[in-house]
Amino acid sequence: MAKETKEVVAGGKSVEELKEVVQTLQAQMDQEQSLLIQDQKTVQNRQAKVLKMQGALEVMLQLIPKEEVEKMITKEAKNNRENGEVVEG
Repeated sequence: MAKETKEVVAGGKSVEELKEVVQTLQAQMDQEQSLLIQDQKTVQNRQAKVLKMQGALEVMLQLIPKEEVEKMITKEAKNNRENGEVVEG
């Protein structure tokens, strides 16, 4: 018969108990890695959407007369200052 691994090895835990802990930690780590991959895909998708929106805005702004765009920028900057937001540019 095979010798049972009930001997205490560390912190009062048997080899079998340590093996269970290892399996649990491995399962938790695999789950976290899966979630991380999903989060990374979400970030990549959102970055792609933002780039497409930026491109669309640039095209639309080119269709509007320059003077009107300048008025829009001035108005937005004024609103941002009134709301305490930092204005770039």
